[in-house]
Amino acid sequence: MTTQYKRRTYYIKNSAQSKFIFRFVLLSLLGGIIALGAFNFLAYKKIDAALYSMRLPNISPGGLLWHEMLYTNIFVIVFILIAFAITAKGLFNKIHGPLKKMTYDITRITNGDLNTIFSLRQHDEFRDIASELAQMTTGLNQRLTRINKLTDDIIAYTETTANGHLDEPSRASLAQSSVDLRKAIEAFSL
Repeated sequence: MTTQYKRRTYYIKNSAQSKFIFRFVLLSLLGGIIALGAFNFLAYKKIDAALYSMRLPNISPGGLLWHEMLYTNIFVIVFILIAFAITAKGLFNKIHGPLKKMTYDITRITNGDLNTIFSLRQHDEFRDIASELAQMTTGLNQRLTRINKLTDDIIAYTETTANGHLDEPSRASLAQSSVDLRKAIEAFSL
């Protein structure tokens, strides 16, 4: 029996990726506009001051605006780094919360609580993974419940024996429960 696996988007959905890219492009564009505006403002002030001083300084035209360009670029780089840090923090929080919740739920399952419900908010990432983990937990819970029932049946048949002898219907039921128990245990890959 070959299982076909369908590729799924688990980690970050396209809408979240699109929003992050849009913010990145918007911040880059905003940073460029601020840099251009600030440089034009500072360059205009410098050139205006030089023209009204009645004497041009004895430096190259590139050197005349060097400090304004440097200050503008430093300001814009700091602004963009702060904006990107805020955007990255938002993305981190969007991913970290659901992962932390799922890790907590998986730890509960590891400790034997198969009644754990994976519940993420509607807008959280990783809802597909949480859904499949919930299905896995439900399947495990059903299999272990079946194993417990079969074990209880076997115990009940063995306790009803008189002097170690079973009547034929009880012996057949015990044999069938033992076969069913073996099949239920073999369903797990150990």
